[in-house]
Amino acid sequence: MGRPIPPWLKRVLARVPALLLGIAFLGTAASPLGLWSSHLERLSHFRFAWIVLLILLLAFFLKRGRRSAIASGVLLAGSLLTILPYWIPPTRPSEQDKALKFIAWNLLWENPRKDKALPWLLEQDADVVVLSECTTDWRARLEKLSAVYPYRIDSGRDGAEGMWLLSRHPLDAPDPAGLAAGKPWISTVMHAPQGPVRILGMHPRTPRSGHRFDERNGQYEKAAAIAAASDIPVVLLGDLNCTPFSPWFRRLLRAGRLQDTGKGFGLPVTWRRHGIGLPIDHILVSRSWQVLERRVHPDRMGSDHHPVIAVLVPADDGKAAAD
Repeated sequence: MGRPIPPWLKRVLARVPALLLGIAFLGTAASPLGLWSSHLERLSHFRFAWIVLLILLLAFFLKRGRRSAIASGVLLAGSLLTILPYWIPPTRPSEQDKALKFIAWNLLWENPRKDKALPWLLEQDADVVVLSECTTDWRARLEKLSAVYPYRIDSGRDGAEGMWLLSRHPLDAPDPAGLAAGKPWISTVMHAPQGPVRILGMHPRTPRSGHRFDERNGQYEKAAAIAAASDIPVVLLGDLNCTPFSPWFRRLLRAGRLQDTGKGFGLPVTWRRHGIGLPIDHILVSRSWQVLERRVHPDRMGSDHHPVIAVLVPADDGKAAAD
């Protein structure tokens, strides 16, 4: 026979389910606390893991404790309701001939398969492409894109701060404040046949510490202010280093009067590394748009990010007002 479990260890093990329920609470119902703490915000990103954990806890508590089972069930229901809109099919636009195609992709500056990007991008027939971590070397390798995208703006930086915005249609001069920022972003107006469009290309800091957390969130606030003040349609796209479950993501949508193009098209992972996958690359738009298509390309082509593609159609006035 094996050695008996010491009483102190039994007491500790008996408290583990309640501890896990508390952590799941912090990652779900208490996620608004992530506005003030990068650690709590980080918990909010793993919504699918919390859902699996809550299912297991609910099954465990149904046999042992009514109150804990109720708490698990309420948290589980709330978590499922937050992701449900991503699987409700959107209304199909009536005028699909006015569509514009947008792509956001973090290339990864040290990508070992740099030969894969150019052929894929040439095939896409997009109107706008925003490339993050687009270094000087990347821009040289992708120079042939100029035949398709004659209008280009780059961040003037290298490494992870390199960004390139490519357009088929004329672009205004970029906002100099964005290019001068510690982590640059590109704000410009594209003049498409459908009308002018405010384009915001962003790749804010990874919020690993207090200073970086504040800098990333400050960039969200600037983007929201620009989007909310715009009197023309807005498209904000890039690697935003944030999942839809973050309170900062929800604040960006609310303050910027933006909508997530992913709603109705699922929540596929856009970034994978070290066995972790999260949807942190986004295409957000003002309510002046209807989403015809939104997808994540299955091949990362050497990057740790998947390209994100959205096809948008200008909404008619009635639809925009109703939204």
